[in-house]
Amino acid sequence: MSGSWSQRISFRIHQWLGLASALVLLIVGATGALLALEDEITAMLPGPTVAVSGPVLPMPQLSRQLALPGKTLQRIYLEAEPQYPGRAQYQDRQTQQREWRIFNPYNGKILGPLPAVSNFFDDVMALHRWLLLPHSVGSVITGTAALMAIGLLLAGFIRRAPDRLTNIKDWLWWKRGSKGRLALWQFHALIGTWLFIPIFIMALTGPWFAFDWYKNGVKQWLGSPQPTAVADVAVTPNADAVWHNFLLIKPDGHFARWYFPAQATGNVRIRYLEADAPHPQAFSVLIFDAAGKLLQQQRYSDLHGGDYLLANIYALHTGLFFGLTGKLLWSLAGLAFSSFAVTGVWLFFNRRARPKEQASGSAETLIAYASQSGTAAAHGQRLKNWLEQQGAGVHLRSLANMQPQDLGAYRQVLVLASTYGEGQAPDSAIAFQHQLATTALALNHVNVAVLAFGDRQYQHFCAFGHWLAQRFSELGAGTLLPLQEVDRGAELALQQWNAALAQKLHLEPSSLALDSWQQATLTEHRCLNPDSGREVYHLEFKVDGNWQAGDILELLPLWSEAKSREYLRQIGLDADAMVSTHTGVMPLWQAQAQCLEALSVTQNSLSPQQYVNAAAALAPRSYSIASIDSQVQLMVRRVAGADGWEGRASGALATADVGSNWQVRLKPHSNFHLPQADVPLILVGAGTGLAPYLGFLQQRRKLNYQTPVWLLFGERYAELDNYYAAELTEFVDAGVINHLDFAWSRPQGRYVQQCLQAEAARLQQYLASGAHIYVCGAIDGIGAGVQQVLLQILGDNLLDELQRQGRYHRDLY
Repeated sequence: MSGSWSQRISFRIHQWLGLASALVLLIVGATGALLALEDEITAMLPGPTVAVSGPVLPMPQLSRQLALPGKTLQRIYLEAEPQYPGRAQYQDRQTQQREWRIFNPYNGKILGPLPAVSNFFDDVMALHRWLLLPHSVGSVITGTAALMAIGLLLAGFIRRAPDRLTNIKDWLWWKRGSKGRLALWQFHALIGTWLFIPIFIMALTGPWFAFDWYKNGVKQWLGSPQPTAVADVAVTPNADAVWHNFLLIKPDGHFARWYFPAQATGNVRIRYLEADAPHPQAFSVLIFDAAGKLLQQQRYSDLHGGDYLLANIYALHTGLFFGLTGKLLWSLAGLAFSSFAVTGVWLFFNRRARPKEQASGSAETLIAYASQSGTAAAHGQRLKNWLEQQGAGVHLRSLANMQPQDLGAYRQVLVLASTYGEGQAPDSAIAFQHQLATTALALNHVNVAVLAFGDRQYQHFCAFGHWLAQRFSELGAGTLLPLQEVDRGAELALQQWNAALAQKLHLEPSSLALDSWQQATLTEHRCLNPDSGREVYHLEFKVDGNWQAGDILELLPLWSEAKSREYLRQIGLDADAMVSTHTGVMPLWQAQAQCLEALSVTQNSLSPQQYVNAAAALAPRSYSIASIDSQVQLMVRRVAGADGWEGRASGALATADVGSNWQVRLKPHSNFHLPQADVPLILVGAGTGLAPYLGFLQQRRKLNYQTPVWLLFGERYAELDNYYAAELTEFVDAGVINHLDFAWSRPQGRYVQQCLQAEAARLQQYLASGAHIYVCGAIDGIGAGVQQVLLQILGDNLLDELQRQGRYHRDLY
């Protein structure tokens, strides 16, 4: 499992286990913090004492002296300090309730109930272990919460674990300047990291006191086998003999705990402290049979391994094992554990309360995106999730919904800007660009980082991103990070920028997941226009996830070893030469197959490493989805380059076998979705640009929309390239398409933009009734042609108004 997946899964586990157990852990943590310091608090308050007058009474005599009518004496405790009274536990025979009394161990006189402070801590203990509920119910609740705490602690540790040792400082240290939600998240995360060990020990030992199956399992796993005795009839122990033999081992009789037999064997168990006991719970154990014979002696100092751990479960749970320092640390850990319930729930609901794509509340960071095909928007959402998971207040907004003055409300702005075609702003950002170009706004207090998306095949690569960075600088904005160019969504560039951003903001880069690839199986493969010389294939993939009509499937075009070796052989490079890439050292054929775009080399003067350094990082290929449910359908044209090599993805897809597996991911394309309302549509497409409209038409039929749809489709030959003719005819017959125009360039010489120009009146009529225009196809063909015709018919102002209203949608490549 990749680190990003483990981070995301562990975060969800931590989140939901924490929410489910928050209230119980709040109570248990607070009461545990108090109980850890019970002895110290009690010692500071005045308590009863008795006069020391010789040895304590023998236990048999004490048990007779302490007998009370209607109550069963279950335990007798003698304290280590001779001036302190003893304690006796009783169980009422009718109500089965337990209670304690204190007594003078030298004459057996009952002095009364426990002091108020002891009763208080008894109530705290009952709240801590049983929530003041019946034992059988409350212990199940607290024990289950402890089990859930084990899971959420481990998940939280995995969630925060640094991916590199160099990140440990950021993992453990408070980031200065944190405010608001970020400061609260840092408290939640850092306290949990600093106090992880004591909290985890408390959680791990907690179920011991709630579940017999847990206790027995731990004993069986850690402990040595213990003999058991069974008696057919109840046996009354010889208390005098037991006491006599006990004094042979512990002559003063102090700090002994006598447990009266609850089983028919008559065996008596006594726990006592040796003189060298390291802490007040370091008990040695004696077991006598009914006749007073010593059956077993387990000295604490002789314990080792699992038996030693078992003897110290309580001391580990309370911190007593580590002395006063441990008790103080455990008390702080209990308070921290209790605070996690408050901070965790607050962070959860505070994060959920904010709409994902809207700015609400205050925030110091803005993620602004200008996206044409959805790449910038998708990465913006990932950045937002990453920042919010670490407690930062952040807004995510499209430049389409912003004005330049909105930038002044933020301390730092992350701009994710796609460049459309030859240096243009995306359609959704044109209005913002015009406003920013003419504003006199001062942005001296704002720091800006620009991540520029583009396609290197165009001359003005990432031009809009560069323009934005220059314009922000002219307006006085500081540079948070240098501009980073991203060629066709290449993940190497994204990872480098993410790492630089994380370092600049003192955040954890490991939790920013780029990797959402999944394996998809090809289930259908057929050519739509055989013998055309420009084959288009209908492909169907079984893909997990949800998508809308207009969304995009990204495919990672990996090469096989054979194909990679053949390409390198043709350009004269040693396929087995070891080279260094951003993912590590590997053979050149593997780097070419998995990490690099093919670099055309006409005269091979490059070494293998120079070739790797010059080649672009492998970028995914994007295809419009032609379906709305079931399986993802694509239209893919087989293309070949000037060097004779087929398109890296299209060539492989054209020859793919049904059942083959591919690395893909779904990408939302919000700029190319259907309007939410039932409004008229003008759908203009050429070649594989028909693909998203097939999904649009399916969706409109499913929703029973009634407004008119005008589809204009262009290709070369009517007899070869009339893709999905039967399906389009069915849409026309069903009234889903109201007007269908074809433009065949061979031999008619007719193109889609000419159809549109000839139907100018229809265009005006549709637009007057609120229609949206969609254009999909090649940017240099249908894109430029339709844009020119629209400008001629509508004029600059009306076309700009359509763009501002979000009624002009383009998906061009």
